Amino acid sequence: MAIAQIRRQLIEDTHKRVLRVTRDLIAEGGWAAAQISVIASRSALATGSIYRYFDSKVDLCVQVLAQVSEREAQVVAAIVDTDGDATSRLRDAVAMFVRRAAREPRLAYALIAEPCEPELDEARLKYRGALAEQFARLIAEGIRRGEFIDAPPDVLSTCVIGAMMEPLIRPLARAVTHPMGEIETLAEQVATVCVRMVRAKEAKLTSVKPRRS
Repeated sequence: MAIAQIRRQLIEDTHKRVLRVTRDLIAEGGWAAAQISVIASRSALATGSIYRYFDSKVDLCVQVLAQVSEREAQVVAAIVDTDGDATSRLRDAVAMFVRRAAREPRLAYALIAEPCEPELDEARLKYRGALAEQFARLIAEGIRRGEFIDAPPDVLSTCVIGAMMEPLIRPLARAVTHPMGEIETLAEQVATVCVRMVRAKEAKLTSVKPRRS
């Protein structure tokens, strides 16, 4: 029994290590950098051993994408579930997304817009959907409070996702780390636009306050 448990733990640890190595490679050079030979070398495995844990390179990358996107959805959900008015939380959630994307631009570009295999693109749609669900919850609350326009929350959340991601594509594609001042300016601009899209009436918006991720 003890030997079986040790074996399962070794398999689980190796699986996690390969995911971590692959994530780091994608953060360095996008999907193209996730080469099986390199992944195996950095994971201290034989190249063929990777396929004991994953069906294919695409399967491995899909699992990495799912893992990273789940974390991003959790960050947004944590802000959505805090106290305060819906407008401030929407602004903070969008700004946090921009800041986190700018922190690892190559990884964020891969998650948002980099050309990839159809299976990865399908997984990215699920990522957008998971984010949209969190924003829809917040928008529905804002509608009930009279803060946001009376429209279907799923429609408004989809609009917010688009407005939040599209301005990031060109900066992220450059794969360079931007100065903190530029990141904060972009975060505030994108957050302000997203809030104004759904506000029920014009209101003076306060500046975006940094949150810890």
